[in-house]
Amino acid sequence: MVEVLNQWLEGLKSGEEEAARRLVREFGGPLLRYLATMVKNAADAEELTQETFVRFFNGLSSFRGDCSIKSYLFRIAHNLALNHFASAAYIHETHPGELPASPSPEALPGTALGLEERAIPVRRAVEALPPQQRSVVVLRTWQGLTFKEIASVLSLAEGTVKAHYFFGLRGLRRLLEDHDEP
Repeated sequence: MVEVLNQWLEGLKSGEEEAARRLVREFGGPLLRYLATMVKNAADAEELTQETFVRFFNGLSSFRGDCSIKSYLFRIAHNLALNHFASAAYIHETHPGELPASPSPEALPGTALGLEERAIPVRRAVEALPPQQRSVVVLRTWQGLTFKEIASVLSLAEGTVKAHYFFGLRGLRRLLEDHDEP
């Protein structure tokens, strides 16, 4: 596996188009979903996803491989999301209908509508979490990063990441319980 990743990285560094396409295919969807959850706007998420890849390719010559390509990409995406929040153009609006987090009805005929209806309260609960907790929960639960990788992405201690995850899950549970009450 390490040998395959090293070959892939060398292909990227030498400018092989197929390696670049493979990178975008492999990580484009997960990055887009992460950014959509963070910035709550599909158009901004798409733009930030593209910018993530631009920055990755522009800085590829300085990538030493101290972390995985996946965690490096998520680190870039996370920093871009933070910059997005800090920019004067950011307006805090929620567009839950624009989040690409649920499967299309064509993907799961007959069940997708039920899944979508159940997913809406979960998405809203995740969006209601404080930003650090939201980042950790999304990166761990939906993107499958380890606590160590998340610590690298967010520049936090691993114990702090675990605490954010614990409190994020507790917050989600509370928000979803509140949603279920009449």
